[in-house]
Amino acid sequence: MTTVRLGSRPSAVAPAGAGAAAKTRRPRPARLLSRGSRVTMWACLLVALAVYVLFGIVPMIANVVMSFTNYTALPGASVNNVGFSNYSAMYTTQAPGFDQAIVATLVFVVATTIGQNIVGLVFAHKLRGEGRAAAVGRVLVFMPIALGVTIVGLIWILFFNPDQGPAASLLGAFGVHSAFFGGDNWAMPLVIFVQIWQNAGFSTLVFIGGLRAINPSIYEAAKMDGINGWQRLRRITFPLLAPSVTVNVLLAVVGSFTTYNLIYVLTDGQYGTQTLGMLAFNAAFGSFQANLGYGAAVLVFLFVVTLVVAIPLMLLLRYRERRLFG
Repeated sequence: MTTVRLGSRPSAVAPAGAGAAAKTRRPRPARLLSRGSRVTMWACLLVALAVYVLFGIVPMIANVVMSFTNYTALPGASVNNVGFSNYSAMYTTQAPGFDQAIVATLVFVVATTIGQNIVGLVFAHKLRGEGRAAAVGRVLVFMPIALGVTIVGLIWILFFNPDQGPAASLLGAFGVHSAFFGGDNWAMPLVIFVQIWQNAGFSTLVFIGGLRAINPSIYEAAKMDGINGWQRLRRITFPLLAPSVTVNVLLAVVGSFTTYNLIYVLTDGQYGTQTLGMLAFNAAFGSFQANLGYGAAVLVFLFVVTLVVAIPLMLLLRYRERRLFG
């Protein structure tokens, strides 16, 4: 028998199993973006992907196709499929300069990678502070990247002008004279120096980020144990900078392999500075007998070499990180 009090509201009788369903029902997750925001996000991603495919993937495929032809871009010239003739010409006297370009490329890549990372680490150690002087120093070190290749090249061409440049005047006071960028012995070292000078700022900023991520208490404990500065660098700083080293080394290697514009401004690939990138450019656009097919083949070869070097190097550096950090 159910008793109903006056003024009370009768309670609804819940059906069987409703309590269990209410307990197992989960609230819908809140959406971080509205429908309009999601549509805008996907539209921007599709536009970016379309631009990358149009200006990245399509030219890459066209370059590979062109490497199997005798395309010259000359009006009225026929285009024929020549198979692997452009690739086989690299190793014959039909297209001289390929062997020298390989040697110049290896010298340029190795010297630039080592020099850029050493200079970047030294600058990072000096400019990692929070003071105004360190901030100004970081701006000055990074500035060459913002100047652009052409401006950087013209600055150093004027500085090393063999007639009236400051370097010629300084060396002339000691009875030393040189053609600088126009000399076989000076051109490649100077091109390497300019490449390091322009890109060391980026390596510096990456190393500064890595240095600031190191816990200062580690250095304090090392100091209490009597570890000197060189031992701290070799046993603490450099191992803990492994992620920064990986980034800087890979970017320096890939960037050095693909550099041609700075060399074009400084020496036009002459005096022993013709790397594979410059060889491809000069073969395709450097004369009235343009051979875009051969230039495209050299670029395909350069792309393969870059992958063959960069991928094992990346795996090695990542293995080093896992071994150090567990």
